[in-house]
Amino acid sequence: MKLRIAKLQIYLGYEVVAAMTAVLLLDRENRVICCFIAALLHELGHILMMRLFGVRVRRLRLRLFDVLIEADEPADFLSDVWITLGGVMMNFLCAAFFCPFSLKLGLPHLLLGIFNLLPVMSLDGGHLLTICLSRRFSPRVCDTALKITTFVFLLPLMTAGLYILFQSGYNYSLLLISLYLLALLLLKK
Repeated sequence: MKLRIAKLQIYLGYEVVAAMTAVLLLDRENRVICCFIAALLHELGHILMMRLFGVRVRRLRLRLFDVLIEADEPADFLSDVWITLGGVMMNFLCAAFFCPFSLKLGLPHLLLGIFNLLPVMSLDGGHLLTICLSRRFSPRVCDTALKITTFVFLLPLMTAGLYILFQSGYNYSLLLISLYLLALLLLKK
């Protein structure tokens, strides 16, 4: 599904629309909606930093488990670092604001910010690692280092996800996210 707001093209995957519909119908305690709002504000943090550094956002793609923000031109090193950290900073600011009043609203921001700092492919920490490594090493070396780091971090995450699932009997979210990130690692060409 395509939308256009001013000069910004927004693409929504049909699976996103289906998932949001299901969440609105089934999420009685609004936990998933709080996480979704945290994710939207995270992406808004990236976009605000892009605007601050004069990088024009051309296209926004929303898929089920990731968001791709495309710019007209690549950012320089320092701008790219700040743009990458923009989402995490937004989450930490929101957590600092909401946590004193409501953990239900603040905790998703805090957890999403911390999780996104992991040096794992497809997360902000992985992008930050790639930015820093690319100043000294070839793209091939950066890609290999990121794959190894991703694998090293995903093994404990998957183990923790299994432990949480067995202890709770129903909470499979960390395991599902870890498996998704592992699939991205294995399917990346």
